[in-house]
Amino acid sequence: MNRPKGMVDLTIRLNKNTCYFLKTGKCSLNVVDDFAVSGNTKLSTNDLLYCPKLYKTMRTKKEQMRPITIALCECGHGEVLSGHQRACIASQRGMALAIRASDEELRPACSVCGGQMTFENVQNDTGARIVTLPAVAILDEEETNEE
Repeated sequence: MNRPKGMVDLTIRLNKNTCYFLKTGKCSLNVVDDFAVSGNTKLSTNDLLYCPKLYKTMRTKKEQMRPITIALCECGHGEVLSGHQRACIASQRGMALAIRASDEELRPACSVCGGQMTFENVQNDTGARIVTLPAVAILDEEETNEE
């Protein structure tokens, strides 16, 4: 199975319940410069400090972060299945992310391209959008052992 390498275009799906920007119109990464949060503090994904805290974790514990999982699409994009917020943050900050392709069959078109085939619904209320980020391919253990 093909593995993403270099720069990849991925579709992410966020909504008002999972994104501070879609809830308020302002990205929390651009609003918050410095903050202090207890390690035990539970934050919702659409809270002001969720993405700044996640970004801080991504910078300091880069090797410990799980790879995001994507489904590959015939349109050339990948659909993020897990790690939407991390993909969004990485695209905004130019960070490379580890990516693992799912074992799913190749999808015909991502949610953005599939929704634009007719161009009837130009307004995108689902929060789906395409982001570009540097990617590091993660190979399955079998493929790694063959080398």
